[in-house]
This record gives sequence, C-alpha cells and structure tokens, in this order.
Amino acid sequence: MPGNALENAYETVDLKIDERVAWLTLNRPDKLNALTPTTMAELRTIFTGIDDDEDVCVVVLRGAGERAFCAGMDLGWSETLTPRERIEQGRLGEKTFAMMERLSVPVIAAVHGYAVGGGLELALAADFIVASDDAKMGLVEITLSARPPYRPKMTEDGDPDQPEFGGSAPGWGGVKRLPERIGKARAKELLFTGARIDAARALALGLVNDVYPAGEFDKRVGELAERIAAMNRYNLRLVKELVTHGYDWIEPHPS
Repeated sequence: MPGNALENAYETVDLKIDERVAWLTLNRPDKLNALTPTTMAELRTIFTGIDDDEDVCVVVLRGAGERAFCAGMDLGWSETLTPRERIEQGRLGEKTFAMMERLSVPVIAAVHGYAVGGGLELALAADFIVASDDAKMGLVEITLSARPPYRPKMTEDGDPDQPEFGGSAPGWGGVKRLPERIGKARAKELLFTGARIDAARALALGLVNDVYPAGEFDKRVGELAERIAAMNRYNLRLVKELVTHGYDWIEPHPS
C-alpha cells in the first residue's frame, strides 16, 4: 500500500508494503546485512507497527545484495562490547526475534547466499524458510574457538565472543528453534560441528520448505507471498495461533 506510515526511512532496513505484503529487507549489503543495535531497534519498531496494520497479511524477510541474507552479528558491534553489554546483546537479539515469531501474520524468511550465526537464528524465527539454490546456512558459533582448520580465519587471533572460562553457544534462539524445526539429533550434529550446509541439504533436513533456482528466486517468493496475502487476515492469525500453540479448533465462531 503506497504511502503506508510504516514505510519511513530506516538506516539499516528497507520496508515496502504492496498488495498486503510487507517486504522487509535487511539493507547493509556491503556488510553482508550483518545485524547491529540499530537494526534491532528498527526491526522492533517495524514489528510493532505491522502487528497492528490491517493492510498487512504476510511479511517477507530478505537480505539486500547478491551475497547474503544475513551474516549474523556485526563484528564491529561484537568487538566493542563489555562483559555486561555482551549479556544484554544476547537478550536484545532474543527479544527482537521473539517479537517477529509472535507476529499475528505469517512471516516468510527468503534466504539467499549466506545465512549464518545470528542470521540463521533470525530466519528460524520466521514461520518458515524458503531458500535460493545458492544459499549457505549454519549456526557456526562453535567454530570460533575450534582448532584449525575449522576455526574461521577472521578469528585466528582470538574472538571477543569467547569467554575466558565457561561456554558459548548461539544466543538468539537458535538452540531452541533449530531442534524444533529439524529434530534434536540433526540439530545437535549441526551445532556440534558448526557446519555450513547448502540448500539441498537444508531441504533434506527440513530446515527449509522449498528451494528455488537463483534466477527465479524473487519471482517464486513473490508468487508465494501473493497467494498467502490473498487469504483473510483474521483467518491467517487464527491458524497461526492454533498451530503455534497446539490448540484444537473445537467450536467455530458463532456467526
């Protein structure tokens, strides 16, 4: 819907609402759409607005540029955190993603390129994921303190996310949502190894619902969003609540 008040200028995301579809794009392509405190604040503002907007029936979450959906937490943010701030950033990410998970309308994560670490955790908070055939996904946090050759080059000299003692694990909901999506054993394999898997493996595991050719990705995602957006918003909300909370639909509405 052109002119929707939610479509204000944002620093790190872009929002367009058209024909009952909210196209929400992480917009830092030069940084692989990595997440910052500003991104978290802007997402929270948008989620609050979308939840009350009767012109929105479905949200499509995607990343700008050709290389990534989202590469997770911005290293510049991570490197500046004090121990206390590190605790708070974990809570901030978890609360922000939970807001998206609880939206009244369906949320589709449309993943192309890299979706790793916090980027995959964000996608997992959507109702489901569809992927381009060039997608690479994984919760790779455990590799940050691994022995060579599994430790990433960017952390060869140490990584600020690794505590002096105790453990470190994905902190934005991935350790809960990944097992819910693909089962505990498969989730443990991915979490123990920090493996980055391709779209075909993600489809086989049930991590994504479908895989589209890269050249058709935008078109196919648009068709899917258009179909869902054609449904009654209140029925979408009802079905989402019933499925999410495991309710039975015993008595229909009285009208």
